[in-house]
Amino acid sequence: MEARRSQGTGPTEGGTVTSQARHELAVWIDQTTQEMASEYERIRARATEDPGTAGDQGEENWAQLLRQWLPSSYQVRTKGRILSHDGTASRQVDVVVLRPGYPAKLLDKKLYITSGVAAAFECKLTLTAAHLEEAAQTAAEIARMTAPRQGTPYRELVSPLLYGVLAHSHSWAQPGTALEKINDNIISGARHHARHAREHLDLVCVADTCTALKSTEFRLLHPPEGDTQLFCMVGHFLACGQVPPVGALLAYVMIRLGWEDSAVRPFAEYFRLSRLLLRASGGAANLHPTGLTPDTEKEALSKSTDFLREQPWSWDEWSLSLE
Repeated sequence: MEARRSQGTGPTEGGTVTSQARHELAVWIDQTTQEMASEYERIRARATEDPGTAGDQGEENWAQLLRQWLPSSYQVRTKGRILSHDGTASRQVDVVVLRPGYPAKLLDKKLYITSGVAAAFECKLTLTAAHLEEAAQTAAEIARMTAPRQGTPYRELVSPLLYGVLAHSHSWAQPGTALEKINDNIISGARHHARHAREHLDLVCVADTCTALKSTEFRLLHPPEGDTQLFCMVGHFLACGQVPPVGALLAYVMIRLGWEDSAVRPFAEYFRLSRLLLRASGGAANLHPTGLTPDTEKEALSKSTDFLREQPWSWDEWSLSLE
């Protein structure tokens, strides 16, 4: 009896038809996740002997992951400070991702100019609540160092410089407790330090647990009576469960790079369509005022986008979902 053929079958090298295998992208991400777990156990075994070296090794793990997965035109460096156009320098960050075309003369200065930094990360072997509180403060400080942008909701509400926390593991006893604590500390940190939508911490990736990602949306509500209302919704969602945390991290970083660099968009689309950003839970708060400039807010109010109507995701700086 001939075996039933499933959907998505295709010919093999020998010409026969076989069932579709698991997507290779998922396999490759699983391999990367296993490598990170193995490195964590190796580093932790000697961390008490030399905590400084252990921390450096953890940072290099994450830097190497980004070098291997991000487009090769982006250089990844460790240990440095971010330099604003007004001469202000940030506190030290562990990993920086530099934009294509970063001046060669400046690569080894350890002071990276703000406009040339696509992303920056704080790296931890074992994440704690104190780490998240400090990261929330640093995220707000670095966002304020970038030159203000105007013209669209995306440009005004989303910082061109992504900032996040990367950790191998966490300090909480149970995974469920870790998710709750990560969620609570992100909310608390934003409440204490963020004064604008673009100042919120962008992501927290714990390689063996979950990835929390910032979500920024602006929405229009057309009530039956009264004026159209504009909402700026900023929060975060947990991408965990079906997708390894590293997969959600890479998809989100690719998309954020894609907003600023059209050459990255084909890769970002591939990661997005591969469903690496499945939301497990999350929430958002309505910011008032929205943080938009008066002219942009006026134009947003004039558009016909409906708060209740789903639209396809697109690279549109006026769309519902900006990230």
